Amino acid sequence: MESLSNLFEVRDDILQLVLNELNYSSINSFHEDVRKIREWMMKQPHFPEVMADKKIENFLILNKGSVERCKEKIENYFSVRTHLTAIFENINPKLPYMDYTLKAMYLVPLPKLTKNMYRVFYHKIRDAPLAANFDYNYAVRLVVNIQELRLTEDVAYGDVFIIDGQNTPPSLVFKVKLTTLYNALVVIYKKVFSNRMKALYLINAPSSVEWILTVIKSVIKPKLFERIHVCENWNTVFEQIGEEILPRDCGGKEKSLEELQDTLRQEFNKHQEYFNQLDALRVNEELRPQRLKNSNMFGFSGNLKKIDID
Repeated sequence: MESLSNLFEVRDDILQLVLNELNYSSINSFHEDVRKIREWMMKQPHFPEVMADKKIENFLILNKGSVERCKEKIENYFSVRTHLTAIFENINPKLPYMDYTLKAMYLVPLPKLTKNMYRVFYHKIRDAPLAANFDYNYAVRLVVNIQELRLTEDVAYGDVFIIDGQNTPPSLVFKVKLTTLYNALVVIYKKVFSNRMKALYLINAPSSVEWILTVIKSVIKPKLFERIHVCENWNTVFEQIGEEILPRDCGGKEKSLEELQDTLRQEFNKHQEYFNQLDALRVNEELRPQRLKNSNMFGFSGNLKKIDID
């Protein structure tokens, strides 16, 4: 039996297979860890809510079954939503700029998981003139909103990214700010959601690809940088991912990017009330029992509103 999500196809056995990889002895022991985290959240006076179990489950999977690391990342999750205003102010998918973003680019999760149970994401410019005036903070916000859907509907075990440079205006590449990359790759992707990037494939890369790689290398660990592959053709991507997963636009058998983007819009609309609730998720700093443990990891102590990077 498949999941009921229109965006993510997840077989009933996937959770158990992932738990096996995380060395859980049984699903009951996993649920026991979820219970511990839920009870811990109920005792945090500064938290705005206690997460639904499905969301806790995904945080626990993303943190490889470590209850303490999971607690730390949940603390970070609420804290960045409160203080990292460059990303989390005006992030609701109902806002006009989000529609503009979806018209300018394709940024979609592909429905089927890989044989290793990884989720594949495909990014490609949809409308070059619109993208020419694009702010990449918009794309980061879109990724965050997709991640919120994953936490409620997917089993978030690992990620593979395909970035198709076809139609990319040359000027767009140089508009990517280092602070935007840092917020996206370090603060949000790793320090909040603990996502695990298994591979990133750059296809139809622009002439500025070396500059892009230099910038990316400056903000991620060498181990992650080694997982970035610049491909001259689609052969490697098809070999590693499979044609049944890839969209028709690149010769695969999955729905087209346009169809998948429409499904993403529908999922945002279906979960609109959930995103309205997320707008109000803010920690109450006056009730925080102790200083945020890892506030320095955001670039400075206790204040996430500005990150200045040389």
